[in-house]
Amino acid sequence: MMQSKLFYVYDIENQAVQEAYAMLTANLSIGSPNKVFKTFVLTSCNPNEGKTSIAISLAISVAQAGWKVLLVDADMRKPTGAKRMNQGTFFGLSDYLLGNVDLSDALCETNVANFTYLSCGNGHPNPMALLCSNNFEILISNVKSEYDMVLFDTPALTSVVDGALVAAKADGTLLVVKTGATTLISLKRVKEQIERLNANILGVVLNRVKKRDYKSYFKAYNYFYNSERFLNNPKVLNIYPPTGVNSSSSRQL
Repeated sequence: MMQSKLFYVYDIENQAVQEAYAMLTANLSIGSPNKVFKTFVLTSCNPNEGKTSIAISLAISVAQAGWKVLLVDADMRKPTGAKRMNQGTFFGLSDYLLGNVDLSDALCETNVANFTYLSCGNGHPNPMALLCSNNFEILISNVKSEYDMVLFDTPALTSVVDGALVAAKADGTLLVVKTGATTLISLKRVKEQIERLNANILGVVLNRVKKRDYKSYFKAYNYFYNSERFLNNPKVLNIYPPTGVNSSSSRQL
C-alpha cells in the first residue's frame, strides 16, 4: 500500500515546451535496436542546472503519453524538507534500501495518472554504500517489471559519485546542460567519469535555451508559440549524442 501522501505536480502550459518534452519522451521510448530501455538517469555536471525540474516534467510527459512512470529521487544527501516533492513523506529510497520498509509502502501517488514517485527517504550518512548494495539491484529489477519507464534524479557529478553509480546500473543516462553556464571542460570530465563505469550515455539535454536560439534550430517554433518571452523553466529540451557519434546523426539519438 502506498503512502497517503499525494503530490500535486505542475503541468506545462507552453505548447512549444510541451512538444520538446514529447520529442524527448519519444526518443527515450524508442530505445535501441537490440534493447528496450526502461531505466534512465538524469544528472548534470554542477548543481542548479535544472535536472530536477526536467525530471519532473519528463515524468509528466511520459505519464500523459499513457505509460506508467516512476520518478526516483536518488539524491539521499540533501535534507528531505529541502526538496519540493519530498516534504511530508515518511519513507523513501534510503528506508527501502536499508530494509526498513517495503517498496510498496515507500511509493507515493501524484495527481497525474500513471505517475508514481519515490522520495529520497530519511537521511543516511553513507548513501554510496546504499547505492552499491544488493537491495539497489533488487530495486532496479522490481521497478523494471512494474513500470514502463523509471527515471532516477541524481546529484550533480562534480559534487559526489552517487550519480555515476546509478548511471552504471541504468539502461541510459542523460546529461543536463544549462546553456551559458556548463563548460565544455566540465562536460567532458563528467562524461569520462561515468564512461569509466561503463555507463551508457544517450546524450545531452539543453536547458534554458533562449527563444531566438531555439527558433533557429526548431523552425516550426512559431506554430506553437509566438511571443517575445523566453521559454521558461525549463527551456528547450533536445537530445544531442555524446562525442563519437557520426556527424550525419548529430541531432538525433
